Amino acid sequence: MKNVLFQVATEFHYMISCSIIDKFYDPSMFNINIVICSRNTSRLSALNFDKRFNYIIVKYDHNTNEQYPDIMKLMEFIYANNFYSFYSFLYHDPLFVYLSNYLRNSGTKVYLVPDGMIAYVKFSNANVRSRLTNSINSYRFFRRHHLKFNRIWLTSWNFGRNGYYDYIIAFSKELPFISSKKIIELDYSLSLSSLKNLKNSFGVDFSHYPSLDRTVLIINDRHKLPKYKTELIESVRKYYPQHTILYKKHPNQEVENLTYLGSDIFGIDEIFPVELLIASLTNSVIISVYSTSMLYYNPSCVYFYSFPVCVASGEFRDDILRIVPKSHIKVLKNLDDLLSYSEGK
Repeated sequence: MKNVLFQVATEFHYMISCSIIDKFYDPSMFNINIVICSRNTSRLSALNFDKRFNYIIVKYDHNTNEQYPDIMKLMEFIYANNFYSFYSFLYHDPLFVYLSNYLRNSGTKVYLVPDGMIAYVKFSNANVRSRLTNSINSYRFFRRHHLKFNRIWLTSWNFGRNGYYDYIIAFSKELPFISSKKIIELDYSLSLSSLKNLKNSFGVDFSHYPSLDRTVLIINDRHKLPKYKTELIESVRKYYPQHTILYKKHPNQEVENLTYLGSDIFGIDEIFPVELLIASLTNSVIISVYSTSMLYYNPSCVYFYSFPVCVASGEFRDDILRIVPKSHIKVLKNLDDLLSYSEGK
């Protein structure tokens, strides 16, 4: 059977990989290999692994002066096998840069997949120093692990500027900052069987949740924004008084006292792709600053991005140009805009 290789690091990466497998690669006809990369202990290592797939956990930090045994073992596996296709989300990781070059030269089709919303933003700062530092550390990483890489490469923090790939798997037909025509649009809605498998993998059980009909789901980001959050909660209570409020904590959020949100809010600390919850909602409202999860379309829900409100609050520095790739997502200019959509929900 043909080998397919994925390089992932987060719950989102894993979920999208499962969606791609579901659509294009029957595990009874392909060997599915998933490389889980992390600097420390990966949250994905605690998964209930799908027995249909082969998992390789690789721990490394290319910014340190170390040779990592995991990298050496991975490369033994890579060199000993041929691969039909390779998918990676780690667009400025040196291992992706090396593998995309090596595998493409070996006849493998290489696909770059956006790490969340990164394909739809553009950084206004050139960040030359950090780019140069990352590039130097990457070349040292190649040398320490005997990875022959004879190309001249300068890291870019903008999506699509690193690596040697054939196609981009994106969430819309066009990308605003990339002129490449080699874009494949992916609708990453999940089949019932995929949802069931992913819930099992992440140990998700919504049976102890409140009713998932007529809710307002607030998807938190990793920043501390108490003024914005307080005003948002007040507006939600005002405009959706009959709805249950669900608050999903970001897995990378710093420790924060959230008691000011109120006892009427159902807080969710569990770590799983929030898309699994979105797929289970009915007649509900979903609000986030700029979460990737909003790309998952549930036609019974209304979606809001609130990044302009955060900027206006003064708590959120926004030096990034943001694009909204899906028409089902509305952008709040102020919190009173919630009133326009509260009727009938």
